[in-house]
Amino acid sequence: MSRLSNPVEQADTRARILHAAVDIFASRSFESATLKEITEAAGANIAAVNYYFRSKDELIRQVMADLFGRVNRARNVALLAYEKAVADGKKPGLEPLLDALIRPMVHLGTEMPQGAANISLLMQARVSPSVPDDLSSSEDDVIHERFIAALARILPHLTRKEIIWRYNCARGAMIFVLAELSPNIHQIVRLADTQRKADEDTVVRELIVFTTQGFLAGSAGTTLAQ
Repeated sequence: MSRLSNPVEQADTRARILHAAVDIFASRSFESATLKEITEAAGANIAAVNYYFRSKDELIRQVMADLFGRVNRARNVALLAYEKAVADGKKPGLEPLLDALIRPMVHLGTEMPQGAANISLLMQARVSPSVPDDLSSSEDDVIHERFIAALARILPHLTRKEIIWRYNCARGAMIFVLAELSPNIHQIVRLADTQRKADEDTVVRELIVFTTQGFLAGSAGTTLAQ
């Protein structure tokens, strides 16, 4: 039986290629990394990449889809709990909602294997010309809309446009802070004179405190007019 005809071995080979691609893309960049480097790290061959992913672009797409998928699944679970509390007549407030937004991303970058590499890829995805334009999926849009709708209920003093701006600012703060906490930088931790590796709860707490104040601030139009 050939290697590619065994379903268990197929899954293992595909997983090894994806795992190696995360590290190689993170350290070498999407542009500079080669399929040869990735397959050597995965203990596979170029034919395996062509078989599972067809091209380097499709491999990039699958790596990023896996990252976004993990974050979205965790956010969906947290959002369902939040939305159930609202439906039951409770008022969870802003901080639990922000926890649902922030914690899955922080967990991806601080607690999961390849955490620093994950964040490097998410940052590259914002600026790299090698990343496909259509990485965002309908699943992403649904999650974003659910957060925006929940924020609108809590923050009636803000317009939808203002909520979206602040939502994006919160997302940007997450990525930047997590990038600064990578093993090669640690600038924020060093300046804060704290332990060298910040734990998940510390990062989540600081981000929630910061973003809460941003969301609770008055409407930009009102503030500028004063």
